[in-house]
Amino acid sequence: MSAKFKRTHYINDIGLQFRYMGATLLVLVLFLAIAMAVVYFTGWTELVQRLSAIYPQGRLVEILQKIYLRLFAGFLLLVPVVIILTLYLSHTIAGPLVRIKRYLRLMAKGDFDLAPIVLRPGDELKDVAELVNEVTAKMGPRSQERKRLVESLKETAQALRADLQKLPSAGQEIQRKINTLNDMLKMLE
Repeated sequence: MSAKFKRTHYINDIGLQFRYMGATLLVLVLFLAIAMAVVYFTGWTELVQRLSAIYPQGRLVEILQKIYLRLFAGFLLLVPVVIILTLYLSHTIAGPLVRIKRYLRLMAKGDFDLAPIVLRPGDELKDVAELVNEVTAKMGPRSQERKRLVESLKETAQALRADLQKLPSAGQEIQRKINTLNDMLKMLE
C-alpha cells in the first residue's frame, strides 16, 4: 500500500459517518430491547417464581439487581466497540465518497484530464470509482478535441472578420454569419 493512500484520519464526511453511527447504535439498542423482552417473556418470570421459593424476597431482589447491573455493564462495554467498528466501517464508505465527489466536482467544471481514482484495498464503492474512471477516460480526449475545435473556430472567425474589414462591400450578411459563429463558440465554451 503506498503512503499516499494510508489512512491519516477516520472522519472524512462527519455528517454521513455520524448518521451511520447513530443508526448502528439505534439498531444495537433495539436488538438489546428485543433480546431482553424475549428472555423476560420466555423464561425470566418462571425463573423468578421458582427462585422466590428458594431465596427470601430481599435476597432475590438483590440477585436480580446484580443481574440487571451486569447486563447493563455488558451493554455499556459494547457501545465503544460498536462505535469504533462503525467508525472504521463508515470510513471505508466515506473516504472513497469524498474522493469521488472531488473528482465529480472537477468533471462538472470541465476538467477531464484526471488521474484515475485509486482506492485502498478495504474501501467500498470501487464499482462507482471504476465508472468515474471510465467516464474520465472517455471524456478526456473528447474534451481536449472540443477545446482544439473551439480554438480553431475562433481563429477562423477572427480571420473572417479581418477579411471582411478588407472588403467592405461584402456586407452585413457575412458580419451576421460571423456573429452567429461567435455566439455558437460561446455556447461551446
